[in-house]
Amino acid sequence: MPLMKVAEKIAGTAALEAVPDRRTLRTKRALREAFAQLVEERGLSGFSVSELSERADLNRGTFYAHFRDRDDLLRCYEDEIVADLLLFENRLRQVKLRELLAARLSGKPPAVAVELFDVLREHGVLLRALLGERGDAAFQTRIRDGVCANLVRVVLHSKYRDRPTPLTEYYIAYYASGALGLIQRWLERGMAEPSEQIARILLTVLFLKPGDPIELKGGESK
Repeated sequence: MPLMKVAEKIAGTAALEAVPDRRTLRTKRALREAFAQLVEERGLSGFSVSELSERADLNRGTFYAHFRDRDDLLRCYEDEIVADLLLFENRLRQVKLRELLAARLSGKPPAVAVELFDVLREHGVLLRALLGERGDAAFQTRIRDGVCANLVRVVLHSKYRDRPTPLTEYYIAYYASGALGLIQRWLERGMAEPSEQIARILLTVLFLKPGDPIELKGGESK
């Protein structure tokens, strides 16, 4: 067979094989969007698989081809988000306090902080639902005690990170809850601020002392 014909045959086969993948992606995207909408409207326990499938314009069989039940879907979504955020854990630990202080003075946040908010933005629609008032309280705790606590530990001197006292743990818990609140507020606002700006806001808040002007280096957030 001529090489051109072989190439065409391979390309045709690849195109056919790619169709189910695209269909699967569309299905999962539709389910994700429908799930986020229904959680915000009714809460996690306020709808059935049938109602979810109908909102996603799919049949129940399609849903069960991908997930065992609604709890399985929730677990998959949350694990996917956490897995993406855990990729930043080691990078956050490598950020030095002096780098953060310099970043605060310059008004330019570390790249890892900006990229972290990029990932949060990618999951934004689903995160807004899960971290909202009708979302999953257990998942909120998971985010607070994971990514948010790690963000706070970055600003601590190494002796407090390596040998935390009870007071240090209270400090981390207090500011981790604040960091979660900041993320929730950003999601509620439709992620209006670009990733770099919201990273600047977080950095500012972490170093803000009572009596300090509440403003960003290089200009106030609109």
